[in-house]
Amino acid sequence: MIAMQTQIFRICIRAVLFSFLSFTSASAAERVVMASLSPGLFEFPIQIATVRGFFRDEGLEIVKVQMQPQVAVMALVAGDVDYSLSWGSALRAAITGVPLRVVAGIAARPLHVLMARPEIQSGKDLKDKRIGVDSFAGTMEYLARVAAKHYGLDPNRDIKVLVTGSSPNRVAALKGNLIDATPIDIAFAVKAEEEGLKRLVNLAEIVDLPISGVAVLEKKLATDRAQVKKVLRAVLRGTRFMKENRQETVKMMADFLGITPAQAGRAYDVSIRSFTDDGMISDKGLGLNLELTKERLKISKDVPLSQVVDWGLMKELKSDGKF
Repeated sequence: MIAMQTQIFRICIRAVLFSFLSFTSASAAERVVMASLSPGLFEFPIQIATVRGFFRDEGLEIVKVQMQPQVAVMALVAGDVDYSLSWGSALRAAITGVPLRVVAGIAARPLHVLMARPEIQSGKDLKDKRIGVDSFAGTMEYLARVAAKHYGLDPNRDIKVLVTGSSPNRVAALKGNLIDATPIDIAFAVKAEEEGLKRLVNLAEIVDLPISGVAVLEKKLATDRAQVKKVLRAVLRGTRFMKENRQETVKMMADFLGITPAQAGRAYDVSIRSFTDDGMISDKGLGLNLELTKERLKISKDVPLSQVVDWGLMKELKSDGKF
């Protein structure tokens, strides 16, 4: 049954990739496929690197394919995509023995705000309420449960977790009274607040949890290290540009996310400190992430950080003197 599901996923993924690639003009650039959940701040340095030509400078052409986090891991293992931006799923897979590593950290803290319907006056009012997430056992569910604990609730008994899709879909579910609260991307939260929904808490203020990064198979890291280094150098340039060029970044953010420049400016100011300076996540942040993941997977054995991340290329880039 599992083998059949995997085969179906691979057929679907390849069909999507074909539709992308068949309409892409021939180019001398090396094509690289990245799996991403949905447009959001978590991947914005990738967007900047694409628009500003940082990948092109490395001789790369980036093709992003949208897919659910669990599917992204399957596609990575199957060789249908080269890189995954699904941080939480990549960590869960590595912990359970899947041969992949996170090689770059993009955001070291959450880029999400817990939003609720206007009648929810405080976090304590979430008792017995419905919390929308993008997938079960994903990062959004972790954040929802962390928020419940923050308000003194038992996340296993006092809230009801429902899968309602990406940030824009969860905002629609809030407006439609299908859910009562949800953690959503800061950029979408700014717009949602203007439309009457209630901001409860910026999740970066209550938990030091990494939220996004780049994952790759161990095999690719060993056999195509030069390409991986090119990808990471472009990502770092995207992050550096984002931090050093507020005005242009805000304009790009508004265009990319379909929000107003004013909304993009507020989202930028709230989120910019969550992005890493050197592409690496602290051991403290990783340790918290591992413990949360082990708890959800009911794993008691110790998991060394080296089983999950490999900062070797990031350290090489730093020693090159360019970052």
